[in-house]
Amino acid sequence: MRRVLLAGLLLLAAGRPGLAQDIHVGDTIVLVERDPHIPAHPGPGDTDVTFRFASGSSASVLAIDPATSWLHIRGEEVGGAERTGWVTRSFVASIGSPPPPPPPPPMSLPWCPQKGSPTPRPGRLRVATWNIENLHALDGQSTFGGTDPSVKRFGIDYERIRCYIRLFDPDILAVQEVDGEEALQRVVDTDVYNLHVSPRPKPSDMNGRQNTGFAYKKGLTVTEQPDVTSLDVNGALRHGARIDVTHSMHTLALMSVHLKSGCPDPGDSGSACGILMTQIPKLEEWIDTAANGPHPFIVLGDFNRRLNLPGDAVWSNLDDSQPANADLLAVTENMPISCRDNDRTAFIDHIVVDKRATAFVDRSSFRHVTFRQADRSVWDKLSDHCPVVVELWMP
Repeated sequence: MRRVLLAGLLLLAAGRPGLAQDIHVGDTIVLVERDPHIPAHPGPGDTDVTFRFASGSSASVLAIDPATSWLHIRGEEVGGAERTGWVTRSFVASIGSPPPPPPPPPMSLPWCPQKGSPTPRPGRLRVATWNIENLHALDGQSTFGGTDPSVKRFGIDYERIRCYIRLFDPDILAVQEVDGEEALQRVVDTDVYNLHVSPRPKPSDMNGRQNTGFAYKKGLTVTEQPDVTSLDVNGALRHGARIDVTHSMHTLALMSVHLKSGCPDPGDSGSACGILMTQIPKLEEWIDTAANGPHPFIVLGDFNRRLNLPGDAVWSNLDDSQPANADLLAVTENMPISCRDNDRTAFIDHIVVDKRATAFVDRSSFRHVTFRQADRSVWDKLSDHCPVVVELWMP
């Protein structure tokens, strides 16, 4: 009996050798689910922990140390960055890619509206924009870590966002700060909406995981267009996601944008303002080209700029009526703030339409969708932005 027990302990200490003997360099492995996460070491047999890999994540095997059988892997650090480090075989749950995430749990919020129709409203188009604040695809994962990590969401948090989207029921929703289509799938009804998220390469930094995109009702005729990459003036900024939408015999060109943060007011200065001001000519170039094009256009999203303040240079540059259809309307102009107890005094999220599309805008339909006071304790799991919504009459 003692020999059997000793043999079992030796097998456990060796780190699941039955599984490990099948691991080869180049394999994809899945790490065990564990709290705290998986310790990463600077070398084989070294007990120092320099960082931790995210538990349950997948990794690539780069090397196997013959003396210790430790694995040198490349995988996802807690917080989202990609790093390399050494781990023991005992932290390998399986070989191969992880299984797909389970479907969202059943709806458990009694106030949640029924899902909308995939068919858009006849003669009308409800358009909205929402920065959903670092929306990660996986439960319990932050888009970025550090001393002030981004929000971690779990099943009910994704469902709550889904319920708010049902509440204002857009025909077209422009989104910002989503980490790919997998993340957006967590918060929209995919039997109601098709999805398009900027396919730009995703480096492991924060901005690489904050992308623009759209959810649009399946009954719409939509052509997905290439990103407007010129907005990425330094290699680390968000692209403009693009779609063309045809409804009621009218075609609109739409772009979802997320401009550089840190320069919201006309009097601001500093490095962030310098970067933003290099983006504005690129955005104006697209606007001017679209203004000379065949279709009305809408630019909507997080401009990170209070365009409605008197004398704003950004707005003056964009709204210059050159060419004629670049005579723009920001539908947020003179509209009341209604978001999270109104702690912000002016809009930075906007829906901007050209001269041709202005005729379609029903200003009376404008909504700034605040969050329920009953949800106050979880406002931070929703977003630090509120949706902006308007309807277009398109007879």
